[in-house]
Amino acid sequence: MSARNRQGDISKAPTPQNTPSSVTTSYLRSQPPNVSTITEEDSSKLGGQLANNPALLSMIQGKLGTLVGKQSGYIDSLPKAVKQRVLGLKAVQQKQLALEAEFQKELLELEKKYFKKYEPLYERRKKFVNGDAEPTKEEVEEGEALNENDEDEEDDEEEEEQDAEEEAPSGVPGFWLTALENLPTVSETITDRDSDILQSLVDVRMEYLDTPGFELIFEFADNEYFSNHILTKTYHYQAELGYSGDFVYDHADGCEINWKSREMNVTINIERRKQRNKTTKQTRTIEKLTPAESFFNFFDPPKPPAKDEQDEEEEDEEDEEDDDLEARLELDYQLGEEIKDRLIPRAVDWFTGDAVEFGYPDDFEDVEEFTDEEEDEDSEGEEDDESKSKEQPPECKQQ
Repeated sequence: MSARNRQGDISKAPTPQNTPSSVTTSYLRSQPPNVSTITEEDSSKLGGQLANNPALLSMIQGKLGTLVGKQSGYIDSLPKAVKQRVLGLKAVQQKQLALEAEFQKELLELEKKYFKKYEPLYERRKKFVNGDAEPTKEEVEEGEALNENDEDEEDDEEEEEQDAEEEAPSGVPGFWLTALENLPTVSETITDRDSDILQSLVDVRMEYLDTPGFELIFEFADNEYFSNHILTKTYHYQAELGYSGDFVYDHADGCEINWKSREMNVTINIERRKQRNKTTKQTRTIEKLTPAESFFNFFDPPKPPAKDEQDEEEEDEEDEEDDDLEARLELDYQLGEEIKDRLIPRAVDWFTGDAVEFGYPDDFEDVEEFTDEEEDEDSEGEEDDESKSKEQPPECKQQ
């Protein structure tokens, strides 16, 4: 990310690495910098000069930007014995990092081992959802025991009468569509046109890769929109662990969707208009294709730009585009993680809504909201309380 501040404020300029927060406890204490004092008046004049001289401000910001990631020289100023201890600390830490890398790799293998045990259960879930099998009596009874919203006997009798009059549909209609729509981040990407397609979703599953990463697999029944029966999205991680000790996301690969026609492609909008030739008076229809918001853009992930050398002016112009791309990459990664870690293991809870209610509450769900007037009254009350407490003598005891 660029070190330049778009608002022209250099108060948050970067500080070189390894600069102590206070020289009072460092070896620089004995060598204080020899800089004349700048008064408040001088500071305000300097700020005004910078504000009125964009070229000078840009030059200073550019210079400050070059400090990012550079050493301050503090470590080099330490005595030799202290520097050797620092080097020893690095060696000790490196051994710990090696153990941490070994732990993460073993943890990944353990996840893969138990995922193999989950697969038969996911396959049985798929059969229930699509009407290829029915749960046993024992499974139904266990589900009833787990259900916190048991219906009373009258409701059960009414359901039996309805079942006798109407033939029950096969499987669980709309299972995956409902589950996806209850998943917070994913639901924001689903449009009405997407819902029609997701009705034909047969299964959502995943597989681990041989290299660090995973593949999401979406299986569809025959539908009028595309000919694919399988859509995939693959997430790749870097081979080496990141500084935090976790696997670092690298990139994602999607797949091509074989839309049966342009009209069926929900990822584009088609704008048609007629154009008449002034000479021949003949008319023709012109089509304009524009991207449309859709869940199925998930299978065409954004790609990080190639690292080419660029001029500073070009970098400034592309700052906003880079921020937008970074946000889209983060959202794409978040969608994949939610489907992998939340949807697939707890699909029925997302279908019933139990996961929405109990699984992932909002951080500020119970925070009381105030209007601007109430906030002003509260702040005035706090000021009054503070003034009163200051006026009270030390030995005063409050009831």
